[in-house]
Amino acid sequence: MKQLWVLRHAHAEPYVGESTDFQRQLNERGRREALAMADLAQRHELAFDRVVVSPAARTLATAVELVRALRIPRGHVHEDGRIYLADRASLVEIVRGLPHHCERALLVGHNPGISRLARWLTDDDELDEFTPATLLGTGAELDRWEDAERGLFQRLLLLRPADAHR
Repeated sequence: MKQLWVLRHAHAEPYVGESTDFQRQLNERGRREALAMADLAQRHELAFDRVVVSPAARTLATAVELVRALRIPRGHVHEDGRIYLADRASLVEIVRGLPHHCERALLVGHNPGISRLARWLTDDDELDEFTPATLLGTGAELDRWEDAERGLFQRLLLLRPADAHR
């Protein structure tokens, strides 16, 4: 079973204009959320053989906490500029391009694309827009990522920072 996990970045500094959006850092709340998600990922013994992350500062900072906590080798982490503010169709293209040997991938990106990708994967219209630092795990009986289709993935686990306190 191929597993695809999607994570929206944690809370970031306020948006003040398109020219500085890419450099926005996590704010204090976002740093706490990223740490909480790293803790949850450890508790659930998550593992990824490929992490694909938007190169925007806020997504990288969110991903770094999970990568550290799960001791994911640096060579398994790949920045992909196509994720930055990508729409669902672009994210599907990235998913379909994952290498065949990859069994458990994590995609770290932005809304609204990440939420729309999650709904497309699971065909679950009840999935709301992801709040910052929401992580969804999905799985599908696939041999090749390029065969990913709408509704083929089943929801495995949905985690939010508040779950770290339970």
